[in-house]
Amino acid sequence: MSQPNQAERLSKLEILFCEQEMTIEALNEVVTRQTLHLQNLEQQIDLLKQQLRELKKQIPDPQAIVDEKPPHY
Repeated sequence: MSQPNQAERLSKLEILFCEQEMTIEALNEVVTRQTLHLQNLEQQIDLLKQQLRELKKQIPDPQAIVDEKPPHY
């Protein structure tokens, strides 16, 4: 191979390497942002589960409601 051809090939490889490095950094930012978003969603789900459990405790037993007579009797 001639010297200019090798230099040209090396230059192309360096450019490709830089482009791949930028792509990897961009993908890493996306993954990091999505991870934070997922963690936030998981916290919200946990909070909603806790609130649902508390609400279920406040609901009377359905059997007790069926057995009760209406107040006008």
